[in-house]
Amino acid sequence: GPLLLEVWLPQDESVKRSSWIVFMPGLGGSQDHFRWLGRELSFNGWPVVVLEHPGSGVKAVQELLEGKNAVPGAEVLPARLADLKAVINFRENGGFNLKDEKLVLMGHSLGALTSFLASGVRPEDGLAERCSKALDDLSLTNLSQLLQCQLLDVELENQDEISDLKAIIAINSFGSLLWPNDRDAEIPVPVFLIGGTLDLITPPIQEQLGLLLATNPHPLSRTLLVEGASHFSPVRVEGQDKRERGDDLFQLDDAFVGVEPLAVQSLFGKEIMRYLESLESGTNVGSSVHEQKGNLRLHLLDRQAVKDLLYDQ
Repeated sequence: GPLLLEVWLPQDESVKRSSWIVFMPGLGGSQDHFRWLGRELSFNGWPVVVLEHPGSGVKAVQELLEGKNAVPGAEVLPARLADLKAVINFRENGGFNLKDEKLVLMGHSLGALTSFLASGVRPEDGLAERCSKALDDLSLTNLSQLLQCQLLDVELENQDEISDLKAIIAINSFGSLLWPNDRDAEIPVPVFLIGGTLDLITPPIQEQLGLLLATNPHPLSRTLLVEGASHFSPVRVEGQDKRERGDDLFQLDDAFVGVEPLAVQSLFGKEIMRYLESLESGTNVGSSVHEQKGNLRLHLLDRQAVKDLLYDQ
């Protein structure tokens, strides 16, 4: 069927960027949830295409709650990869009227995993054994392990190389069971992994920090860890700016959303743009940065800083 896209084009033609961005929401996510980010990035010169994945978006979760469908899981990844491929092919055939040459893949949660798989990496051998051990002692503080182990029953086709792929920006990403060791994930481009300390679905110590070490040691790769942010902090919903509750499925209480979600979104937006600027210039954004931002504290870590932190743990 048709693939619904939301396209944010920069209005200021004097701002020249070398990349365009494809953003993929997570499981049950929608374009509405990340409109704030598309708007902000396009205002600062980056064209952004936001996908709405049929079968694993907000409509699929609504049907689950109504008892019409089973909960979607890792089986939706081949369709999501096909969605992304269709968008890339559309652009290569003249769609969007974009002159920008390089592609930055960006996603939240399952959208982040889609980005990794689209780069050509596949789960490291031995996933069944790792899952057997993990599920024997399953913790409710890392629910992403259930979805990772579902990949045992999913056939993933080899992906065509994305020749103009410049970087991957992954918000609340995961993959500790898929790529458990240093350099298991041979992702050919720098990655920027973003997570929060209150995330019980993709906890940062196991997922974002470990995943940075599992990727290639690119000098521009970084992890951003925000104290007080959760898995749902980047999701903007109706009434959030007024502390009201709308009809959105993602209207969750503070125990799930974390501290000041709008402040987290503002911080994420600024740090993502700072990272994109570093890609433009080819210079890093600091080896290790620790800053207090209101009620939030951020830690920007390179590979060595992550190693030191995990070793101290």
